[in-house]
Amino acid sequence: MHMRNAGLCMGVTAIVAMLLIGYLLPGDVKAAMTEVVSTAAAFAAAFFVLSVRVGCCSTRPMLMSLTLERIRGTINRSIAVMMRPDLQGDAKKQERRVLLRKELCPRCFDFEESSRRSLGVNWKGRTSEEKREFIEVFNELLVNSYASKIEGYKGEKLVFDQDVMDLPYAEVRTKIITARGEQYDVNYRVCEDRDDWRIYDIVIEGVSLVNSYSSQFMDMLSRYSFSEMMERLKKTEKIAA
Repeated sequence: MHMRNAGLCMGVTAIVAMLLIGYLLPGDVKAAMTEVVSTAAAFAAAFFVLSVRVGCCSTRPMLMSLTLERIRGTINRSIAVMMRPDLQGDAKKQERRVLLRKELCPRCFDFEESSRRSLGVNWKGRTSEEKREFIEVFNELLVNSYASKIEGYKGEKLVFDQDVMDLPYAEVRTKIITARGEQYDVNYRVCEDRDDWRIYDIVIEGVSLVNSYSSQFMDMLSRYSFSEMMERLKKTEKIAA
């Protein structure tokens, strides 16, 4: 703020000086002084712009942290679904998963980004239809994997830690605390998407779900064709569901 005020004052002073020069000084002196003051005015303008940019850079992480609130709300509701007493047990598993997908999909989770990262170099060269099919299947795999991990913790409480910002990426950190006082780290990696945030990976106890699947896909594609891998994944997804 002080930098911006200083730049503004310099600019105003330069403009006033130029007006006075025009009225008070003779031709040759006027030309020389006008050049000097014009340079000062240009410097002041650059200084002002720089100060605004510096101000924006210093406040942007704070503003971005505020926009992560929607992501925190989604995380809170998704964990609440998994912990609901009336949705416990294998008989309620399918109902839990349906409600979980409603919370995560499609606005809060960037399944295309997750899919691209999980396939790595194998994403390039895939047709639009193959990508669409893979995103659809990977969506199910990722949500089921996330749900099975969370269900195993029998959590009682969700606590949010300090967000980690590395624009345009961030990590929303949480802890699930069980009735026995055990704590499990569940962190959500997010990326900025048109002034909003979307989850692209979940790290549970230090293990990235996307990276885990990436290793599996690399191994499968070293032995099978893409279409053969997809058939196997579809069978796996049906079993997991």
